[in-house]
Amino acid sequence: MTHKNSRLPLFGLAFMLAVPTTALAWRSGPLPDLTGSIASGGATCTQCHSDGGAGSGAVELIGLPLEYEANAIYDLIVRISDPVQAGAGFEISAEDAAGTHVGTLSVTDATNTQLNTFDSNYVNHTSTGVDNAVSNWAGLGNAAEYPVRWQAPASDIGPITIWAVGNAINNNFNNTGDIIYATNQTMEFSAPVPTVSEWGIVLMALLMMATSSVVLRRQSLRSPRS
Repeated sequence: MTHKNSRLPLFGLAFMLAVPTTALAWRSGPLPDLTGSIASGGATCTQCHSDGGAGSGAVELIGLPLEYEANAIYDLIVRISDPVQAGAGFEISAEDAAGTHVGTLSVTDATNTQLNTFDSNYVNHTSTGVDNAVSNWAGLGNAAEYPVRWQAPASDIGPITIWAVGNAINNNFNNTGDIIYATNQTMEFSAPVPTVSEWGIVLMALLMMATSSVVLRRQSLRSPRS
C-alpha cells in the first residue's frame, strides 16, 4: 500500500460533529489518521477522547528492527501500559518521510485486532480486543499487548517510520478520563551482504595460494647463501 490519505483529520472532525458524544468512545475501533504521523497531520486519539492527563505510562513498539530489509516480514507488539488505567486500545501506521503509507500492515490476531474500517493502511483494536485488554490488564502488569505484522517494501525507499498511538482507558464506556500515548520509530534500509559463490571461494583460495607462493619465493631469494 503506497497511497497517502488526506481525508482525515478533516473528515474525522466532521464525522465526530455529526454523532452523539457517547458514540465517540470508538471501542470497536477508531477512525484512521490518528497515529500522530505525517499522514495524520499530527492528530491522535485526543481528537475523540478527552485527555485524562499526562499519565505515567507509555506505548511501545516491540520487535521492530533498526534497519529493514526488502520484502522482510516483521511481527511487532504494540504495548500500552499505565499504572492507574484499566485497559487500552491502539492504532498503528507505517509511512515514509513524505507521509505516504509504505509496506503492508496485516492482522495476525483477528479477534483483538483489525484493519481500520475506513482505511486499511491502519491497524487498530477491536471491541473484543479492548474487552480482553481490560480482563488481562493486571496480569500483564497494568498493560495490554496487541500483535501486528508489517511487510517491508520490495526495495530501498529511504527511512520508514512506524507510528503508534495507545489509548489507556478508565473503562467508563465513554470518551472521558482517558490517557493518550504516542510513539514512533524510524528504520533505515539494510543493504544485503553479497553472497560469495562457490567459484568465488575457489578463486579466493587460488589467489591466496599464489600470494603465499610469491612471498615464500621472495624470502628465499633474500636468504643468505652458505
